[in-house]
Amino acid sequence: MGLFQKDAPEDEIKMQLAELAVKLADVRKQVGELNDEYNRVNARKLDAEKQSEEYGRYAKKALSAGSEDDARVFLAEKHKYDLKLEKLTAQLETIGATRSNAMELHDKMVREINEAKSRLAVLEARNAAADASIKLSKTVDSFDFEEKLSGLETESELKEAMADAKKYTDDE
Repeated sequence: MGLFQKDAPEDEIKMQLAELAVKLADVRKQVGELNDEYNRVNARKLDAEKQSEEYGRYAKKALSAGSEDDARVFLAEKHKYDLKLEKLTAQLETIGATRSNAMELHDKMVREINEAKSRLAVLEARNAAADASIKLSKTVDSFDFEEKLSGLETESELKEAMADAKKYTDDE
């Protein structure tokens, strides 16, 4: 018998549950980290959008004021933030996809843990019923009990026969 082999299936299921619980904790940690990263990148993206819009407004004001050189400077700054926005949007998509996969894995593991707990409960109930049946059979169906019962029945029949015989002799 190997070091990790178990005698009863309940032990195997309990071991699997423990392993899944550790893995689930890791997945939950990863989902949390991905959520944090998503929020950080999203905040940077929102800031870049705000800056891009702001420089766009400055460029329009500069044009309406007749200053094309200032408008070009503001548009160049707007372009920097637009490029940054593209990169951050791509990062958000990647992080979002990874986060979605991690959440699916989390949900799958929770389902597996619940299924394993259900199987364990069924096995424990079956074993409890079997133990009760064995205890009952030891008290009710045991050979000693049958032997004693048979002896009592025989003794009762003998007493009845003796009582009949005594009654018969008393009548005469």
